Amino acid sequence: MIIHLSTGMKFITQKEAKSYFGNHRYRRLVKENKIYFTDYNKPVANDRKRRFIIQENN
Repeated sequence: MIIHLSTGMKFITQKEAKSYFGNHRYRRLVKENKIYFTDYNKPVANDRKRRFIIQENN
């Protein structure tokens, strides 16, 4: 599940969140830690340096 911290909106998949925010804004929100990921073991985004940003299980 993906939660947008400032509005509290919840999304089941990344695809839903990307379609709502748009790909560019979604990636910026991830980079700025304004989106919270729950129950993720997979890489969720790449930054420009080709490193993976991974959210640990909570």
